[in-house]
Amino acid sequence: MAGEQKRQNFLKNHLSFKSFWPQKNNSSFKQNAQNQYSVQKKQKPVIKNNSPITLLCIATGIGLYFNLPGEGNSKVCALLLVILLCCVALTRNYRYLNNLILGALIISIGYSLALYRTHTSSTHLLSQTLKSFDVVMMVEENEPLQKNRIRYTGKLLSLSKRTQNKIPKRIRIRTSDQGPRFKYGDLLCMRAMLARPKGPIRAGGYDFGFALWFKEVGATGFNISPIRLCPYNQERIDHQSQLSQIIANIRNFIGNKIDNGLNEPERAMARALILGDRGRVKKEDLEAMRKAGLGHLLAISGLHMAVFGGTLFILIRALLALFPIFSQNHPIKKYAPFGALIGSFAYFLISGQSIPTQRAVLMISVLFTAIMIERTALTLRNVAVAALIILVLKPESLVSAGFQMSFAAVTALIVTYQMFREYEPLNNLKSSTANRWLKPFYYLGGIWVTSIIATVATAPFAIYHFHNVSYMGPVGNMLAIPVFSLLLMPSALISLILMPLGLEVIALVPLKYSIQILLSTAHWTSSFDPAVITIGAINLSSVLLIMAGLVLVFYTNRPVNLIGAALIIIAPISALKNEKPDLYIGASAEVIALRGEDKKLYAPTGRKGTFVLTNWLKADGDTRSLNNVRNSQNFLCDDTACTGKTSGKRVTLIKSIAALEKACETADILIYKFSITRKCKNPKLILSKRELTNSGTLSLYIKDGKIKIISANQFRKNRIWSDYR
Repeated sequence: MAGEQKRQNFLKNHLSFKSFWPQKNNSSFKQNAQNQYSVQKKQKPVIKNNSPITLLCIATGIGLYFNLPGEGNSKVCALLLVILLCCVALTRNYRYLNNLILGALIISIGYSLALYRTHTSSTHLLSQTLKSFDVVMMVEENEPLQKNRIRYTGKLLSLSKRTQNKIPKRIRIRTSDQGPRFKYGDLLCMRAMLARPKGPIRAGGYDFGFALWFKEVGATGFNISPIRLCPYNQERIDHQSQLSQIIANIRNFIGNKIDNGLNEPERAMARALILGDRGRVKKEDLEAMRKAGLGHLLAISGLHMAVFGGTLFILIRALLALFPIFSQNHPIKKYAPFGALIGSFAYFLISGQSIPTQRAVLMISVLFTAIMIERTALTLRNVAVAALIILVLKPESLVSAGFQMSFAAVTALIVTYQMFREYEPLNNLKSSTANRWLKPFYYLGGIWVTSIIATVATAPFAIYHFHNVSYMGPVGNMLAIPVFSLLLMPSALISLILMPLGLEVIALVPLKYSIQILLSTAHWTSSFDPAVITIGAINLSSVLLIMAGLVLVFYTNRPVNLIGAALIIIAPISALKNEKPDLYIGASAEVIALRGEDKKLYAPTGRKGTFVLTNWLKADGDTRSLNNVRNSQNFLCDDTACTGKTSGKRVTLIKSIAALEKACETADILIYKFSITRKCKNPKLILSKRELTNSGTLSLYIKDGKIKIISANQFRKNRIWSDYR
């Protein structure tokens, strides 16, 4: 039955466009369509377009640029492009050689895109810390943080004193008090401490400076005086984007409506789901959502856009169907997706415009456009096209967790459900009249299968970026997604529609209860111990092997897909070879951590470096509390110094000059935070605060008495976003 239905649909789709073909001999046209269907049915269902391979080559070029030890030469890059282009033209009669050169050309184009984007997003970075300067900035973004604090990002208009630095284009200020919240376009005056954006906390870790470079942020810091509004000066803000101002005003309007209509914690969750504003969500709620595998619901992405756009599509079509004369004379099935497309794009603008949301709005645009022109929407080609658009506009997105996990999940889902659609017994079971009452169970089963597929597909990237993975995700999603899809997001949509009329309270009531159900589900699911498996850091090569293997498996035929399967098998072996450091030394010499005899990290007692130490533990796959890690039994500490031992080497952190003489005689590795003139002969390694500031966090590997040092800034010293050159 299902096979016959597919044949009829195929013929219908082809014959519906017969007006574009010669009208003579229509029977012959129909016979050709039937023959074409028979040929397609016999062929193996594989991807027959070059979009995925093009995407892989572009991504390879971008990845090569961002992993270079130094900046590339634009002239050499341009020359290489010309040479490869000529070679492609000369070898067009030699298929395999031409394909290889064409692949190299596309890789070079990806490299060039990353090079161009990096240098056009330039800003000046501070070369020294400015401890107390008067700052005037124009707010472009305000992000709520924990404890009612706010982080402002905006254009730096002036500094009070002359410095050796050129003024950065933008700065980011974290408020140190619970002051008022200023909106987009406000001119703020304050006294602040500014410094260059920080690099990675450990070698191979997340590079804060890299991410801020592409936002043209050249300094970060915090205010040391109350923030106040500066006198309004129209000349200073004429250059601001009017569209950004309008969007910011709309976001403020929606935020105020939510604040007035809901209480905590529903208020914070509503802001996160509608505006992408997660800063106000309580820490315990965030942790529960993450452990329950529901953290993706707090990042506006494909699921949000699909439910939002789908609900809007249904509402518009139902509304048009209320007018029989109009609906009978107009194709309302094409009008509804057009209206839903406009509404989805408006939701994208007010939701923060993150990378997952960009991918989602591109996919939803393709889907609604396909409905309007009567074409299939959810295909791997469309996913590849959406990814290509994002990489061309923002090549730096390739290395972000949002891009990688978002596209990995949607690709895996499309491939899997395409296989399900081609499985005849399953299609016959679903279409059987006797089993129609099982449709609700099909829906729940689909949620469960979808959650498992998405969890497996995103697991390598989750481990690489966050060092853990939630195995309770399928359970949490099976319980929460029906509430999210059928009640929460439709209520959010209706509340947005009613807000201009002042009637949003009608929809905020069901929104409140749906959020309560969602949070209750998250807390219950996360109560199982352990809900999250902490694995620790894995090397980048393992993730790249998995990515390349998946592309070759799903996008190619034998024997190439066998090579992809081999790469996927090799990847975990590569991950297991990830060696752990014996000693971490923080960039400011404020915190160190050494590996004890039980192969676990330990740090001296104290409160400094909590954020840094927590990240080291996550990378190590260690779930202990900081109180257990800061164990004085592994360190001998007093007011002047702390001493510990790892792999046969004695490590001493000096706090006072009084401990220098003894440390010079006993320490193998000496660390100090002040200037000294005395030379120490006994230590094999001496590190000062100045050296650590330039090198960043150091990871030390000790084997057979030899010390190997890897710096966090080792691979970014000569890159433009670090400005160490």
